[in-house]
Amino acid sequence: MNLPYQCLTILGQSSILCAAQGTSIHTFDLENNTGLLSSWSHPAAKQGNTKESQGTAQEKDLDLNEQENGQPPSKKRKLSSDENAEIEEKTSQADAKTVEAAANGNGNGNEKKKQKPAQRPELPFVILLAATEDGSHVVSVTGQDKTLWVFEHDGKGTLKELSQRVMPKRPSSIAITKDGSTILSADKFGDVYSLPLISSSVSVPAPEATPIPTPAPETPPASTSTPISSASTSTTAPKPSANRFTVHSKRNLRALEEQERQLAKGQEQARKEKETPSFQHDLVLGHVSMLTSLVLATASSSGKQYIITGDRDEHIRVSRGPPQAHIIETYCLGHEAFVNALCVPAARPELLVSGGGDDELFLWEWKTGRLLQKADLLGPVKEVAHAVTKIAVSKLASYELSGRSYVLAICEQVPAFFISQLQGDVLRHTQTVNVPGSPLDALVHSRSNQPAKLVVAIDPMQLQTFELDAEGNWEQRGCIQGVVEGSTDLTRKELDDILYPIRNLRKTEVEDEAEDDSARNSVVP
Repeated sequence: MNLPYQCLTILGQSSILCAAQGTSIHTFDLENNTGLLSSWSHPAAKQGNTKESQGTAQEKDLDLNEQENGQPPSKKRKLSSDENAEIEEKTSQADAKTVEAAANGNGNGNEKKKQKPAQRPELPFVILLAATEDGSHVVSVTGQDKTLWVFEHDGKGTLKELSQRVMPKRPSSIAITKDGSTILSADKFGDVYSLPLISSSVSVPAPEATPIPTPAPETPPASTSTPISSASTSTTAPKPSANRFTVHSKRNLRALEEQERQLAKGQEQARKEKETPSFQHDLVLGHVSMLTSLVLATASSSGKQYIITGDRDEHIRVSRGPPQAHIIETYCLGHEAFVNALCVPAARPELLVSGGGDDELFLWEWKTGRLLQKADLLGPVKEVAHAVTKIAVSKLASYELSGRSYVLAICEQVPAFFISQLQGDVLRHTQTVNVPGSPLDALVHSRSNQPAKLVVAIDPMQLQTFELDAEGNWEQRGCIQGVVEGSTDLTRKELDDILYPIRNLRKTEVEDEAEDDSARNSVVP
């Protein structure tokens, strides 16, 4: 199955478009339309392609050698009809025995379980893509291996890999500070980490393990003349050979419990050391719930930096920028379903637009946490997809044209995108643009000497471009000639699970009831 483009970003003020397709990243020039400029592929994908090509090459070399030696091509022995009949009979008998054994068991109730087909490993798709404000660097995240990649851009579309850092948990959203020196990475365990854009060559050592004393046995062992090698000693408590059914005194039981506690403590410490990255990373803030989105904002009055985060539990939190990110400025509360997309319009930096599982887009004055408006989005969606009853906003992007500020919204698996204009403190829907598939990402590229151009990544496998008509509405004008990646073994369902994960954020009735019970139990009478 051919793969669509799932992530887009523009490199600074240039016309270079960076687009992620499956496990690869490609660059294009939007103005010159010269086609593909450069490509980067995940090393795991390269390795898989190399193995396939090597296997094909070996088969071709074998056939070529046989032809050069004057030998006919290798053939499999053709079975006669009698041999075929004999093999089929044996196969059917074996199948019958297998079915009978599965039905009757072996008499002891230890029937063999039916083996499930081996599950294919998840491909390292690029799930996040961002660029510095000057376009000098690109940051991407591959989801399967939780790796954050940094590339250097030469200004002409060529990307050079600088570093790869495996994060403790899979990132769900990233942002780059205005000065381009720091990456903020939010993960689905509710943590936000701060990392330098350019990774230092000096690694940060993991914390040293504290030796765990081994409890002394009740009866000292007999002396032996055999020396104990240093390799056999360990700072971790050994697994006790006794259990609660073999000890017969309170003293022995207490000793056993102490051994079990020391063993659990050692295992937990070893797990934490294994998960601790060796590169510089600082935990700046945390949520109790799964983080879904992160944006940076600047207060128009003071110029101070703030971090705005959204989570699955309908919360939007406004925190101060580093190094005071632990200080919560306010909350923007009002969503009744998960929050997934946040957008601070560049022309209106005091405002915040949010969306997720609710039927509306929310407009906030984020510095004070004041809700200004709920703008209906389900209504325009139902005009395109009549059977839709619930929506999941997957993307919000802002742009400015002729002094007016606009917000573009994409809903998961809805074949259209929706344009709204900011008029004062009100968000008004102005256009619905139908597309031949499900849009995955979109951006607007505008320069003073060039007409504005909208690029939309559409599933299946299209990069469509739009330009403004005489009335100021977007109109489809062409396509960017993409790269035809080799077909993958993914089924349509497996690809949908990768491209459309937001629908799984919606809580079930069981989860809602559990939260209601927890809230009632936490109320002090």
